[in-house]
Amino acid sequence: MKKKFQAFVLVSISVMTLPAQASAGRPQLYEQRMEVGRALLEVQSTNVADVLPYYTDDIEYHDPIVDIYGIQEMTGFLYQLLGASPDLVTIVEDETLEGDIYSATWVMFGQFLGVPYEAKGISIFKFRPRTAMVYYQRDYYSEGDIMTTIPGLDQAIEGFRTVYRCTVDPTFDCPLAGPFMAGESETGLKATDNPQALRGRDNRLRSPEQLRRAQMKVGRQLVEIHAMNWTNVLPYLADNYEYHDPIVDIYGPDTMAEFLGRLFAGSSELYTTVEDETLVDGIYMATWTMSGTFNGAEFSAPGMSIVKFVDGALQSYYSRDYYTEGDVMLGVPELAEAVQGFRYYYRCVVDPKFVCP
Repeated sequence: MKKKFQAFVLVSISVMTLPAQASAGRPQLYEQRMEVGRALLEVQSTNVADVLPYYTDDIEYHDPIVDIYGIQEMTGFLYQLLGASPDLVTIVEDETLEGDIYSATWVMFGQFLGVPYEAKGISIFKFRPRTAMVYYQRDYYSEGDIMTTIPGLDQAIEGFRTVYRCTVDPTFDCPLAGPFMAGESETGLKATDNPQALRGRDNRLRSPEQLRRAQMKVGRQLVEIHAMNWTNVLPYLADNYEYHDPIVDIYGPDTMAEFLGRLFAGSSELYTTVEDETLVDGIYMATWTMSGTFNGAEFSAPGMSIVKFVDGALQSYYSRDYYTEGDVMLGVPELAEAVQGFRYYYRCVVDPKFVCP
């Protein structure tokens, strides 16, 4: 299968500037880009050389810790990363391709320098117009998922996650004393309190294009929520709605209402701006930058989200935000040193241009 795929891509690269031909209902270029996106995400230590030709010479790559520019740096990065993680396996879950942008969620597991870990993430790839060549890639995951497996750093990340859950998670049995203890609802708001709630409303009367535009607007609204408008998204949460981020897991629209109320009670100056966004078959994905303060700590962090809609409707039944806790922890003096230490350690191992201190 591997040899068959390699042959397919080599042929596709040689003809990728030709007009796309229909294949199984999809343009040939669409199929090529889907194959390339999956191959770059699922690369392993044994096939690095096979996927490098899919990058342009001026490839730009970013993750929560490293920034790579050019094919030479990208080559060194992949070989060093997978040399430190020879058994690394990445499995693509949801994926979309709209225009020149491929996005996908994934789960990664394996060992990093002998330390086992598992992490969920999301990526965006940008293709050169009318080709299957990637010139930009960004991976989003939380470095906290790796830090939890390293003695010494595990206490810092677990301490941060505990304080965060005590502050925002209404289902968490907080072990801390003091202001974190908030057993009863602080907002008293239920998702069904909004008189304009759309639950149960038949959205299937919309044309496909009308539905798409409306879902795009709702998806963007779910990502760009802030202290002044977060209640407006509650009508768009389905009865079986679930939300996840690197720290919390929320189930049900009423619990989500309480979570958002607590989150923005301590983050009144927190704002999120959507950058790239796609919507395919009821799955919305977007990159964004969040900036402001959380409980007094200033930070600015990039991230990415996925929102899934009920078939033919405006209600979302699932959303997940991907970002790294390290960007927030850097604003906390007691935790900043642990994050900086891990990032130095990681870059020493995988970043070919980093001068290891």
